[in-house]
Amino acid sequence: MILVTGGAGFIGTHVVSALRAQGRPVHIVDLQSPDPFDLRSGDIPALLQLVQPTAIIHLAGHAIVADSIADPRRDLETNLLPTINLLEAIRAICPQTPLLFSSTGAVYGSHATRPFTEQDPVFPVPPYAVSKLASERYCASYAAVYGLRTASLRLFSVFGPGQRKQVVYDLIRKLLTDPTQLTMFGDGSQIRDFNPVPNIADAFLLALDRAAFTGEVYNVGGPEALTIRALAERLCRLLKINPALSFTGSKRLGDAECWLADMSKLAALGYTPNLSLEDGLRATIHWVADELNRIHPC
Repeated sequence: MILVTGGAGFIGTHVVSALRAQGRPVHIVDLQSPDPFDLRSGDIPALLQLVQPTAIIHLAGHAIVADSIADPRRDLETNLLPTINLLEAIRAICPQTPLLFSSTGAVYGSHATRPFTEQDPVFPVPPYAVSKLASERYCASYAAVYGLRTASLRLFSVFGPGQRKQVVYDLIRKLLTDPTQLTMFGDGSQIRDFNPVPNIADAFLLALDRAAFTGEVYNVGGPEALTIRALAERLCRLLKINPALSFTGSKRLGDAECWLADMSKLAALGYTPNLSLEDGLRATIHWVADELNRIHPC
């Protein structure tokens, strides 16, 4: 039985679907699931005894940077403390069960102008990135000190059906709402390593089977990097519209100008982002259009 925390969330639903497509039994732990469970509670050891997982994929947490800046204590309580609680429960109940943690490329900060490698220095700025890096480091510590089997995936610019935030969703929603004009944050020159969420699910399944689980981390980037302007232009082409594009020129704290992943380490395990950026954008356009039609039916 594979235990997936956050299994009812955006990435979690795709990972769970991919696991079930392979015939793997899954137990979901999520505040949004029919049987909600809070990882901040003291009942995690009882949960592990009940489920007896053969592996754990830890996706639960809060992933909105602006919210972490507004309330850093809540971010710590939602992201870091549940990870420590889970590690402690694994140490007590099932110390040989591998734990695969979902981290973020945001831990690198904004200092590089080339693809980040796992050996690069980390300079997390927003509390969200700090809590994710701390969780990574606790996973590595429990591997080194207590012999637990842990690994972390640093995800870059994930998008796809089910996500109701971040730049791809925001741009599509704006373009479908008003195809005549599009105003974007920043200046359009920021480069991002966009990755459709099915590729992320593939990465988790691959790492689950092939990672060393010695506390290591792996970057997970996408099939194609684009500037924000180029992304907007690609979406306009797919939607067959020609809006006026404009930019606010503003910058958010901690935003990187160039946020790309060197994936050599994960590629050595056999990872390739199989779904193209264009196909991922098409699927997301269809999903957002359906969402808007449900909210505002014609």
